[in-house]
Amino acid sequence: MHKVILFRGGMCGDVVLAMLDKAYVRSIYPMLLDRKRCVMKKFYNFSVKDKQEYFQRMTGHTITHDTEFCRSLPTESVVQIHCSDYSMLAKLSDRFWTKNPYNSVAHVKTDLGLNENYTLADDFQAWQDSHVFSNRLDIAGIYDSEFPDYLHRVIGVKDITWARTMHDIWPG
Repeated sequence: MHKVILFRGGMCGDVVLAMLDKAYVRSIYPMLLDRKRCVMKKFYNFSVKDKQEYFQRMTGHTITHDTEFCRSLPTESVVQIHCSDYSMLAKLSDRFWTKNPYNSVAHVKTDLGLNENYTLADDFQAWQDSHVFSNRLDIAGIYDSEFPDYLHRVIGVKDITWARTMHDIWPG
């Protein structure tokens, strides 16, 4: 069965996907994901029909930011990444700004109405509080050495040694 991992940018969807299966990674240094597994991150480039066809032909896991499309999928096909530790959301939002090229995320400030009073961390919290999917993966412990084991219990990884290695070399 194909499962879609739904997350907001910066909330570690890339590292989660990389830990799930070695086949999802095309490069370790730098860590780059298999292109076909992350093409739906830029969901706005595709029609609903394109998204449905993509979903039908995929197996395993992929990642997306497309909350609305995920609502149209069977419940068991979506795993939402969230963070129960609200104090970590600022760190995760910093990760968004540092891991993405400026020219591809400059529009985010405008699109989300970010300012001194409403930050990306606030948006993360608002998104995960207002969009609650049945299957959720809590990344509050993503920096803990036990996270790969937690990921394995919640979603299942193909190779736990690989998952631990990816977690160990992940630059955060």
